[in-house]
Amino acid sequence: MTFDEIYATMKTYFEQKDFEVFGQGVYSYEFDVTGEGEGKFYIEIKDGSLNMQPYDYKNSLCSFKISSGNLCEIINRNTTPTAAYSSGRLTIHGDVSAAFRLADALEMAM
Repeated sequence: MTFDEIYATMKTYFEQKDFEVFGQGVYSYEFDVTGEGEGKFYIEIKDGSLNMQPYDYKNSLCSFKISSGNLCEIINRNTTPTAAYSSGRLTIHGDVSAAFRLADALEMAM
């Protein structure tokens, strides 16, 4: 997969989720995809609404580093973000509690 394909897939994935559980406030996350189709994108959840762009977000609460293959496993529901983190296939830098808040929101919708 190219980065554009990964980004489009992730955008569709995130747009299907309900982020209203975040309530008021701004939560920003950067994704660093490695391997085939490598690149960076970010999501910002502001007052329960999603904004996603295909570039760096320097002031994110946390950043995730994951291979494109492991990211596809999460999208295809072959694993969860928490399982990928626990096994070392997903690394988190920054506010880990914010990362788990996102993981909880994604897993609730699985």
